Amino acid sequence: MTPSGRQLDRLAELEEERRYLLRSLTDLEEEHEAGDVDDLDYRTLRDAYTVRAADVLRQIEAGRGELPQRAPRRWGRLVAVTAAVVVGSVAVGLILAGAWGERSAGQEITGLTPGDESRILLTNARDAMGQGDFQLANSLFGRVIEMERDRGRENAEALAYFGWTLALLTRQNPDDPNAADRLDAARLALGQAAEIEPDYADPQCFLAIIEFQFRDDAEAALPHIEKCEASNPPAEVRSLVSNFADQIRAAAS
Repeated sequence: MTPSGRQLDRLAELEEERRYLLRSLTDLEEEHEAGDVDDLDYRTLRDAYTVRAADVLRQIEAGRGELPQRAPRRWGRLVAVTAAVVVGSVAVGLILAGAWGERSAGQEITGLTPGDESRILLTNARDAMGQGDFQLANSLFGRVIEMERDRGRENAEALAYFGWTLALLTRQNPDDPNAADRLDAARLALGQAAEIEPDYADPQCFLAIIEFQFRDDAEAALPHIEKCEASNPPAEVRSLVSNFADQIRAAAS
């Protein structure tokens, strides 16, 4: 087997271990909420899983760095193709989340350093969201918020995507008796993210989607989509944002 083949096999093993650890974290959260695991065991196991997941992700990042570099992803083409086959504001939000969610270490809003546990969890949360596991993503974004607050700081990205994934979960279960309260909590988290980073486009656009599509209130959505446009969204999604803004303006007029 070639060296690159062995590296790929090892990366596959590490990815499988990462998935196991993330699923273990989710199961642990559910068992703790159900009262099957006491607080002390919960904290001990959670911290152990987090440390192991951080170590595994460091190994994955190091392994990927040793492989031949691939051409950068062409988000513009992805957005165009996806927009052509999906409809609705939820789809718009998922496309935008994909385009904005993959930041390199030097582009982190909060400036987290490589190896920082919060950054590790953010990466895992984005992966879970990209795979459509909004429950796991929401749990991981919530964990980042908790970790950062323990350090005396706020993380706008974690707040924004905690709110967005919570809104998506609520949308998936509209008959939940707590759906309205959960959607309000999602809006609150997004509003907090927007206050922390006023020039951060993501929460503004997600708020616009929630107000327009989930709550059928174009007038409430209008200021958010305008702030989203003014926040200089990436060029590859700018026309998508503009088209969505036109729909809101037409409905609000």
